[in-house]
Amino acid sequence: MKKNIRTLLLVGLLVILATVFTHFDSFLYKNPVMKVQEVQVLNKDTSTDQYKNTDTQITQRVSGILLNRNHKKVTFRNTYYKSQLIDTKYTKDQQVILTKSGKHYTPQNVKRDTTIVFATGLVIFLLFCMKFDRRRLFISVLINAVIYYGFVQIIIKTHDSILLPLTVITALLISATALLVILGPSYQALMAYSSTILSTTAAILLSVFVLGLSNYSGIHLELTDFELQPYLSVFLSQVIFSVLGVILDETMDISSSLIEMKKEVKDIAEKKLFKSGINIGRELIGPLINILLFIVIAEDLNVVLLYLSNGNSVGYTLNMTLSLGITQLLISAIGIVLTVPITSFIASRIITRKVK
Repeated sequence: MKKNIRTLLLVGLLVILATVFTHFDSFLYKNPVMKVQEVQVLNKDTSTDQYKNTDTQITQRVSGILLNRNHKKVTFRNTYYKSQLIDTKYTKDQQVILTKSGKHYTPQNVKRDTTIVFATGLVIFLLFCMKFDRRRLFISVLINAVIYYGFVQIIIKTHDSILLPLTVITALLISATALLVILGPSYQALMAYSSTILSTTAAILLSVFVLGLSNYSGIHLELTDFELQPYLSVFLSQVIFSVLGVILDETMDISSSLIEMKKEVKDIAEKKLFKSGINIGRELIGPLINILLFIVIAEDLNVVLLYLSNGNSVGYTLNMTLSLGITQLLISAIGIVLTVPITSFIASRIITRKVK
C-alpha cells in the first residue's frame, strides 16, 4: 500500500515538474515566442447575413515581450471573428509562437505544449491510480502508434492508391498487437482475436453487399471530411477502424466473463456457456449502440447547426450531414449484434477445452 502511494506521489510530482518546465521552455523554440502583456480592442464590426446569422469582426492590438529574444518588446495586429471558426482571439498572459518577416512579426499559433503535457500527465496519473498492468497498456499504445505512423507514411508515398488494403492490414496488426501485449500469447488472446476479425469481416461484407444492392442511394460519399478521394475507400477505412474498436471491446467482455464462469463452475457444459455468452451480449448491445449514436451526434452537431442556421430544411440538413454517420452507425450496429453469437460460439468451444 505504501509503495503504491509513493509511486502515485512520484508520478504526480513528475507531472507537475514537466508542466512547469514546458511553461518556461521557450528557449527550445527556433521561432520567436511572445508572452502577451497587453491587449487592446481597436475596432468591432458586426454583420448579419440574409439568414439573420450575426457575427462580429474584432481587431486587436497585441503587445508583449519575446521570451527567447532577450525580452524584446513587439506588437502586432490580430483580426478575428467572435465565432473563432478559423481564427484566434489572443488574451493577456498567453504565450504565442510568432513568425518574422523583415521587421514585422505575425502570430503563428498559441503555444499549447504546457496544456498538452498537463493533460497527458493527468491521464497517466489516473491510470496509475488503477490496479492493472500499466506497462502492457503503455507498450501496446506505443507499438500501435508506431504502426499507425507507418500506415500514414505509406499512404502519403502511395497517394492513397492502396488505402483500403493497407487499412485492413493495419487493423489486423493493431488488434493483434493490443491483444498479444495485454493478454499475452494465450488462448484467450487467440479467442478474442479470431472473434473480432470474423465479426468485423462479416459486418463489413454484409453492409457493403446491402449498400451495393441499393447502389449507395442516399449515401453521400462525397461528403467525407475535406472531400478526400477515393470516396468509397476513405469511407470504408473509417468504418473498419471504428467497427474494429467497438467489437474488440465487446469480444473481450464476453470472453472474459465466460472464462470466469468456467473457473467458478468447473463442469459447466459448452451449450450452457454459449447461452450465457448470448445473455451477456444482449446486455452489451444496447449501451454500445447508444454510445456510438452519441458519438455521431457529437461529431456532426456543429455542421447540423450550421446548415440549419443558413435556412436549410431539417430533412435536407440531416441528409447532407448525418447520412455517412448514420450509415457508419448501422454498420457498427450490425457488427455489434453479429459479435454476440460469433464470440459466444468460439469462446464456449475453446474455454470448455482449455480452462480448468
